[in-house]
Amino acid sequence: MALTFKQNISAYAVGRRANMEEWNTITLTKEGAGTLSFGVPVMPGTGAHTCVIVDATTGRNVLGISEASLVLPRPGDTYAQYDNVGVCESGVIGVLLGANVTKGAQARFNTANGTWTGAAQSATVVTIPGAQFDEDGSNGSVGIVRYRRPVPSLSVSGT
Repeated sequence: MALTFKQNISAYAVGRRANMEEWNTITLTKEGAGTLSFGVPVMPGTGAHTCVIVDATTGRNVLGISEASLVLPRPGDTYAQYDNVGVCESGVIGVLLGANVTKGAQARFNTANGTWTGAAQSATVVTIPGAQFDEDGSNGSVGIVRYRRPVPSLSVSGT
């Protein structure tokens, strides 16, 4: 029997590492009700070793970007309360773009719609220190963020 191969394999997906460059991932627990999507910046929760999605408040300690999980006990692409969350501290990772972006530009996160953008800081768009776009991308597509967590790693918004 002849082998057949898929003609167009996606190079990467939201929350997945885009290549095998040096990377580091830590594991935290999703805190609180609601869900946490793949490929979003996270900050510490109130409990020990927990995390929540970054909000628009200036000065949040960004721990990294949530990675996708292939072993969640339910379908979907989000974490629920008490799930173990892989958090990319350094690496090249796929994210959902909410605007056209340019390679090398500072990567920012829009807390209002949960997407990444190169737009200026605002009340809902926060700068994620150590994050930049690794290639050009278009609105609604999967883009690539190169992330190296600096210490301290405090978010900045335009509020």
